[in-house]
Amino acid sequence: MQQSNSPALGVVLVVALVVISRLVRRGRLQSRTANLAPGERIRPLAITLLDPLISLLIIGQLVWHLVSQSTTHVLAAVVGSILGVAVGYVRARVMFVRAIKATTSIVLRRSGLEYGLVAMLVALRSTEGSIEHTSSTLAKSVVAGLASLALVEAIARSGFIVKRYLESPGVDTAPSAMEDPPWPPRDGPEPT
Repeated sequence: MQQSNSPALGVVLVVALVVISRLVRRGRLQSRTANLAPGERIRPLAITLLDPLISLLIIGQLVWHLVSQSTTHVLAAVVGSILGVAVGYVRARVMFVRAIKATTSIVLRRSGLEYGLVAMLVALRSTEGSIEHTSSTLAKSVVAGLASLALVEAIARSGFIVKRYLESPGVDTAPSAMEDPPWPPRDGPEPT
């Protein structure tokens, strides 16, 4: 399988991961000051928008490589994509709790399914090298279907969450949660 060693893709991935880590930090700080039910967390909406980009960069090349080899792989990818839209819709319905428009954030509920899909992404990326050396159409078709499911699920989930955010009335949040924390973080008490 031809792996793209484009430095530009690597840079985009690193930049996206740095941005996401900064946004996750902001969401955690917002979550501390908010009244949330167990298993809920606040996340900036931008994380939801970046998630499909990360999935595309991580497994998009694998999907493209597999579907360009055979029409059987294309059919498996189409089936995986249809399932991905359905899973994305269900995950968005389960995860989305409410919008916090003052900070362009959302309250999400954790689910076991999200951890399973992350494990599947890691497994797909790990098996990519061994798939290159197999001649089994069935094995490659299964991987094409699962990779497409994971990719389309991320895109669909993001789209459905953004749609629900746009349709939701805004909910107020604590004013202290609206500001980004100082960077680098200060240790000790705030200066007076």
